[in-house]
Amino acid sequence: MLKIIKALHYPLLRFWSILKKEIIQIKRDFGTYIFIILVPFIEVILFGNIINTDAKNLPTVILSHDHSVFSNSLIQGFKNTGYFRIIKQTDVDTDAEKMLRSGEVQFVITIPNNFAEDLIKEKHPHVLVEGDASDPLAIGNAFNAAATLANSVLNQDLKGSLSYLKNQEPLFFIDTHAKYNPLVVAQFHTLPGILAIILTVTLVMLTAISVTTEYDQGTMEMLLITPIKPLEVLIGKIIPNAIFGYIIFVLTLGLSRYGFHVPFEGSFFLLSLCAIPYIISCLGIGLAVSTVSRSQLRAANVANTYILPAILFSGFLFPFYAMPGWAQWIGEVFPPTHFIRITLSIMLKGATFSEVWPNLWPIILFACFIIFISFRYYRKTLD
Repeated sequence: MLKIIKALHYPLLRFWSILKKEIIQIKRDFGTYIFIILVPFIEVILFGNIINTDAKNLPTVILSHDHSVFSNSLIQGFKNTGYFRIIKQTDVDTDAEKMLRSGEVQFVITIPNNFAEDLIKEKHPHVLVEGDASDPLAIGNAFNAAATLANSVLNQDLKGSLSYLKNQEPLFFIDTHAKYNPLVVAQFHTLPGILAIILTVTLVMLTAISVTTEYDQGTMEMLLITPIKPLEVLIGKIIPNAIFGYIIFVLTLGLSRYGFHVPFEGSFFLLSLCAIPYIISCLGIGLAVSTVSRSQLRAANVANTYILPAILFSGFLFPFYAMPGWAQWIGEVFPPTHFIRITLSIMLKGATFSEVWPNLWPIILFACFIIFISFRYYRKTLD
């Protein structure tokens, strides 16, 4: 027994020495370990509350050519399903089409002229529900809910001399049309959307790690003692990443178009123009990450705290309108949310500059803000 204790004495001492060394190391960088432990718990709680595939309260415009009691009851029936949030009612076809193309609404519900008259004459009129199928997952349940309205939504209005119409089933027809993606091909939504995700992950990580590498290798100090100014150092490191990001953009876009036959109805020049501020915003985030990191591991961890929420709040993995209202407000802050809308609008809908501008200016504003903040704090860090 004594021999065994003597044999284990020195290995245990060596083990204890290493253990003490690691405890001291953790104490020196305690914030990083707390950060690594807390972030997963926060993300689980946060994402558990926002992940939902049943999108409700979808913005809808009513294109009504009939203003009867029947059409009013039908509109109320759409509201009562919980899937349609009526934000406007018009009788101008071009207004409704423009709102759908720009992404301002998800649905256009068209009530035909003489709807009430055709009901009374038992002509079984058709009501058209057009959904923006650039996000097929968002409109599926709403289409199913709309299809059930024809059987009972007008029963309360069929009284007295009109009670004979209750025996007519269906009294009218509801036609659904998946616009911009009639065959509801999933790739037509995921591939344009993944363009934003690839740029985000690649450029944020690449910029953050490329700058912190200078600290890991001890070359940042060597750069700073040269006549080169700190701002020139940063610009010199960012520009190659920007060029690399644009190459990724073109290659991914080409593969989507010619490899998977995703439609491209709009202008390549316009989409390329919109990609510039988005690429700059990704580089700015990477630079901001590097201001609080002095190692590649720390940079990767901090970058992930931006990348994961940016993807999940963007509406790429599940419908944007399926999230709670507070989550939608947060999602509007992240550039991927707006760039995904831009790519879908240009590629599938042929959107023009005026139609993508509502989603372009938030990206430009974010890019200017994050670049200004990153340069300012990075300069302080270097000084």
